[in-house]
Parts: sequence; C-alpha cells; structure tokens
Amino acid sequence: MKNNFILFFIIISFAVGIWSCKDVPPTGTGGVVFVSGTVRDAVSDDPIANTSVVLTTSNSVDSLYTLNDGHFQFEVDQGTLSDLNATLFVRKSGFVLRTLILDLANDTVLTVLMSTDQSTSAIVVGTVRDSVTLYPLRNTTILLSLPGVVDSTITPNDGTFRITSDLIDRDSLPVLVTLYKTGYSSKLINVTIHRGQTTNLGDILLGINVNSTIAHINGRVFDSQSRLPINNVTVTAITNIYTDSVFTTFNGEYTFTINLQGLPSTPGLLKIEKIGYKSQSQTFSVDAGKTFSQDFHLVRDTTTGIRDSSGTGLAHSIAFVGMTAREISVYGVGGTEATILTWEVRDSLGFPIDIDHRDTVEFELIGGPVSGGAYVSPNRAITNVSGRVATTVNSGTVSGVIQFVARLHREVDGVIILSSPVIITVNAGLPDQEHFTIAPSKINFPAYDWLGRVDPITVQVGDKYSNPVKLSTAVYFNTTGGIINASGFTDRNGQAVVDLHSGNPRPSDPVFGTGFAWVYATTVGEVGATVKDSILVLFSAAARISNVSADSFHVPSGGSSEIIYFTVSDRFGNPLAEGTRITATLQYTPPPNNTRINLVTNGDVDVTLGDTQARGRGTTDFWFQVVDQTEGGFLSRIPATVAIRVTSPNGNPPVVTVPGTIGDL
Repeated sequence: MKNNFILFFIIISFAVGIWSCKDVPPTGTGGVVFVSGTVRDAVSDDPIANTSVVLTTSNSVDSLYTLNDGHFQFEVDQGTLSDLNATLFVRKSGFVLRTLILDLANDTVLTVLMSTDQSTSAIVVGTVRDSVTLYPLRNTTILLSLPGVVDSTITPNDGTFRITSDLIDRDSLPVLVTLYKTGYSSKLINVTIHRGQTTNLGDILLGINVNSTIAHINGRVFDSQSRLPINNVTVTAITNIYTDSVFTTFNGEYTFTINLQGLPSTPGLLKIEKIGYKSQSQTFSVDAGKTFSQDFHLVRDTTTGIRDSSGTGLAHSIAFVGMTAREISVYGVGGTEATILTWEVRDSLGFPIDIDHRDTVEFELIGGPVSGGAYVSPNRAITNVSGRVATTVNSGTVSGVIQFVARLHREVDGVIILSSPVIITVNAGLPDQEHFTIAPSKINFPAYDWLGRVDPITVQVGDKYSNPVKLSTAVYFNTTGGIINASGFTDRNGQAVVDLHSGNPRPSDPVFGTGFAWVYATTVGEVGATVKDSILVLFSAAARISNVSADSFHVPSGGSSEIIYFTVSDRFGNPLAEGTRITATLQYTPPPNNTRINLVTNGDVDVTLGDTQARGRGTTDFWFQVVDQTEGGFLSRIPATVAIRVTSPNGNPPVVTVPGTIGDL
C-alpha cells in the first residue's frame, strides 16, 4: 500500500510539472471586453448626438457615431491584441477634440465631457414651450442648418437646447433653425450666429396641430402644504397603446405626447410617485389633437420622515438655484454686464424655509475683477415666502473669474451656513487700438536666400481697460515678404502667435530697400472699428566680407599701421542676423630667441552682433589697426597677416586675409 501511495504521488507531481511548463497567455487576453460611454456637453451636461468616436488598438481601428442619447459602445477581442493599450478619439464639430488613453484589461465605462471650441464656434440656445400652457416640450427635434451641414439635438424634460456650430474661418453666418415635434406645427427661425458668441433664442412657442392624431397630456406637481412645485417626481402615463414615464422639471412640470394611431381618443391612467410623499393616480381620456391637463398636490408621507406639520424647520443649507448668465463682460463694451443669481435656503429635510423661519443671507464676491469695480447688489437679502433670495452681480473694468458665496448667520443660535462657491466669468472687452502691439521674434530674419525658415510673430491684444481681451479673440495677418499664417487666436494673456515663413515673394520695400518686409496684424474692436498694427522685418541675405580699404599694411618699429576699414553685410548692404561673430586676427611667426615681441591688433577685432536693422559703425562697418608695442621697437622685419573671419546664421563667407610687414630693415 505504501509503495502504491508513493507511485501515485510521483505521477501527480510529474503531471503538475508538465502543466506548469505550458505557455501562459498574457493577463487579460483571450476574452471580450467592452468600451462604452456617453458623450456630454461639459456646460449643459446634455448628451451630444452624431459625435465621431474612434477606438484605435494595437491591431485595428474602429469608429462609430453616438446616438441621440450620446451613447457609444465598442466590443474588443483581447485575443487579437499584441498589447492592451488603446486610444479613444472623440470628435465633434464645434468642440475641442478629446483624446483618452485606455487599458483594455477590463470593461471600460466612460463619461466624455466635450468643451466648446470658442476659437471657431458659435452657440445657439433656447427653450421650447407649448404656446398655450407654456409648459416645456421634451423630445423636440432641433435642426441647425448651415451651408452643407445639418446638426441636431433633442430637448430634455425642461425643453432646453444647446447646439454648437463650427464657423471655421467665418466671423458670422446666417443659419436656419428648425423645430419639430410630433403633434405640433413645426417652426422655422432664421438667425445670424457669430463666432465666439452665444445666441439665445429665448422661449420658442409651438402650437398644437389640431388635425393630427397626436394627443397631449401635461400638468404640474405641487407640495400640498407649501404650494411649491416639486421637481424629480416620477409621472407615468399608461394607456392601451402607450406607456411612458418622465421626471418633473424644476418647476414641477410634466408633458406627454401620445400618437393615437388613428383612434379618435384613448383612456389612460396617470401615476404620481416620489419618495417622502404619498402616491397618487388619476384616470383620463384624451382626444386626438387635444390636450388633457391635470395638476397634482402631493401629501407628505410622515412614515418616511417628512414633516406633516404646516411649517418648516430652521435654515440648514443654501442651495444654488440658477443664474441668468454664467459669463458677463466688463463694463462699457456692449456685452451683458450683469447676471441675476437665485438661492434657496432649505431646512434639514431639504424643504425651503417658510416665512416664519425667514433669515438674512449675505453675499460675497472674491476674485481679481472685484479690484476693478465688480460688485453685488443688494449685498444682503431676506428670504421670501418660498425661502428664496436673489441678487445681481455687476461687472467692473477688470476681467477674470469671480467666486460668489452666499452666507447665512442663523439668528437663533449663531450658526454660520455657507453655500458652495459659484464661479462667474467676467470676459474682457473688445480689442483697443492703444493696447494692440505686434512684434517679431527677430527683426533681422536671416531668410532672404533660404526657403522655409520661421520667425514667430506675436500680437498682444488688450481692451480699453488694459486687460487681456477675451480668450480666442481672432487676429488676422498678412505680409509683403514670404508667407504668414492667416489668423491666430489670443490666449489667456491676450497674445496670439503665428509663424512668418521665408520664401517668395522676396521682400523689397520702396523706402527701406531690398530685404525689408512689412507684417500687418488686424482685428475688430468696439462698434466694428478696425484695430491694426504693423512691424518692419529685415530678411537678411547671405553673409559676405567686402570693401577692405587696403591690400596690405606695414607697421614700423614701435609704430602702427594705417587704419584698415572693411564691411560685413549681406549683398544688399544690410546687417547680418543676431549672433553673427566678426573677428580680425593677427597671424605671424616671431623671430627666434626674441621673447620681448609685443604686437597687438586694435579696433573691431572681436564683435558679436545683436538683433538690428541699422547700417553703419559697429553693425556693417568695421576697422582694425596693427600696433607694435614691443619695448624699444621691433628692429627686424617679419611678414604678418590679418585674417577677417565671419560666422553667422547668414552663412560663413570665405576668410579674407590682409598681408603686411612688421619692423624696420
């Protein structure tokens, strides 16, 4: 028995050893993983349809477009990959490209937030409402038609929409906005949109098409005690041909659109549900082309901890309700200069405090624009019957970001309650001529004889208050020499940079001569005024040494040679570029056993040029002189040579030598 057990153990060990020698596939390979997610607007959080999503793996590239809900999904077989790294590109006209690096070891679920590309984009916003009830209309299709392009979105529960359009190189463009909803008459709106600006169409009213087979159901949901609207209530509509549910808006509104499919009418049931309240239901019957409206007043359910008394508790938190504009402009430039902010003070259960528990809320601004006169008015307010307060933030003359905080000092016990900070952007004004400056990286550009050399050109743009202009303000460029990028867009410091490229046309100015070119920058200021500046740039040509004033020199014993002049320039007489080094070096062989010899070269014997366009002494005209400083003089004659050398971005010309003699016979 013992021998059998030992044999069995040996066989098992051998089998395990063989199994452990097999190749083990890389971790995470061999299965199927999913890459999915939703593309949303970073500002409104609305899903973005028709967005191009491209997934690049080690062996393939796959792409798709998002659906109306912004959703996308890829299926990847790990067994076909050489590594598990992947890149996801998310691209939508009018938005900044997003690039994400992924690890495909496991399933990946993403929320991709897209920011508007303000350098080329315009934004159109609005709210779609029923023309009779003024309730917001969800599931309305919005089409924005530009030449050759149609973009679309669908309104959510609150009926709002936000579409971004890429104008590319246009400052403005007329577009057609089409609004369509089943059961309503469509509406067409012609509007001109502008790059870098938001066009607000406001409330757009759609009328019911009474001849359609569509029926409409709408209403509002209120708290039975406070009489205030309740948001995020689940409202479900149930009929024999249709079932749908929706959350109420911030104003407690809900809407349904039912296609009766040829029936003259249909009965149904509405169910109203929200945690903390007792559920309600209501039967209805609605005719084709007609509207059924029903409001509900929900009773608080005490079994869930919701107070059943008529009053609320003390102030416990301050909730931000909204603002009329998240971005305002500095004072006096024609933009929106103020925004109204609304806050709601709530008790510990999340209900707005009532009039019996009213309290004072103070407002505070923090940030750079405050130093330029930004202010809030009023700076304190007492909550109203709905527990709300409102105030207005006004811009000053300094751009930047304002942080806004609401503060409440509870009177009964001294507790201080702070809101979460709200950020408001104060955009700078339009470009101002007195604050518009152009400058090249090099005013002496070694480029006349070369193709494709680059000289960066910078424009600094400020408004009339000396602030950098709004981010992505467009500046246009042109030149009389070579080529230049047509436009640039300012950064947060108000600077735009483009590249000047050497090439044809070779510049020649009627005043300054061959090699000189003008670079022009232009933008648009207040009331459409042209704001511009220009700069002269020298395209210097290849280096050369010329006009040496003597063919030779002689230095008498203890004396000096005559002054020898020479020119270093391009062939048009223009100075060479910054960094050019010019040397004049004395070369000789001293006689044997003479250690007292002391010969020097004076003048422009080692010069490095700066960035200059000036001709003349020290830039194009130079000199040297050989001097015998030997004590008692140099009594024998020896030959010598002065070598003139130039090393330059304009090229290194041949060395020029001037022969001579030193000493007496």
